[in-house]
Amino acid sequence: MRCGDRMKQDVINDTPSAARVLSMKPSDVPPFVRQCLRERSLSVLIRDLNRDLLFGTETQRTDARLALSQLGFL
Repeated sequence: MRCGDRMKQDVINDTPSAARVLSMKPSDVPPFVRQCLRERSLSVLIRDLNRDLLFGTETQRTDARLALSQLGFL
């Protein structure tokens, strides 16, 4: 499954972006980020995580912070 497909699936399943990232093994994160960069979909993921970090519930903010950290952005 490609990165863009994962993001589309997240929208369809109403699964938060943070949950997708946090469910990955750490070894799966670098290939996922590379794939997102190739598909130019990383900005969508980061936008969603930033939105949750700024405006989400306490749980969403915590999960978004952890996901951004796992991706190497915090």
